[in-house]
Amino acid sequence: MTATADFMPQPTQAPEPVRMADGGRMIIRGAQRLAGVALTLAAIGLWLAPGASWEPDLMLFKLILSVSAVIAGLGLISASSTPPSPEVEVDTIRREVRLVRRLRGSAPVVLQSCPFAELAHVEQAGNNVSLWDKQGVFLAEVSLTDRNSLSSLLAGLRDAGKVA
Repeated sequence: MTATADFMPQPTQAPEPVRMADGGRMIIRGAQRLAGVALTLAAIGLWLAPGASWEPDLMLFKLILSVSAVIAGLGLISASSTPPSPEVEVDTIRREVRLVRRLRGSAPVVLQSCPFAELAHVEQAGNNVSLWDKQGVFLAEVSLTDRNSLSSLLAGLRDAGKVA
């Protein structure tokens, strides 16, 4: 009986697809930006509106309302930023290609993982290797300058029957 430690745990797949054809995320980010700008401008307009009352009890209410609207508006604007593009990881030991998104303050999320054997198409042009996943969708383009890394990748792809 032997006991071994798995020092390379299997990464979990992301619950959302890598690419969305309908542009749903872009529309949501645009709506967030629009709502954030509207809240910020409404907070400024609350103080510039003609005929505004300057009574002390109303001033406190306007101050609280405008500060909370500016905070919410700036929060919506900052939340609507475009997420960072995923990184390509080529694991020649496990013989797979992964798209990983790294976010500050959280663990890396694997967006897509495809073993070498399940790749639909591979093209090599010099140091550049282009990879397509099993559905035929472009997965990644890897440009390797290290000769040993390139030969290791090509050997793994050759063993999987993807490169002649």
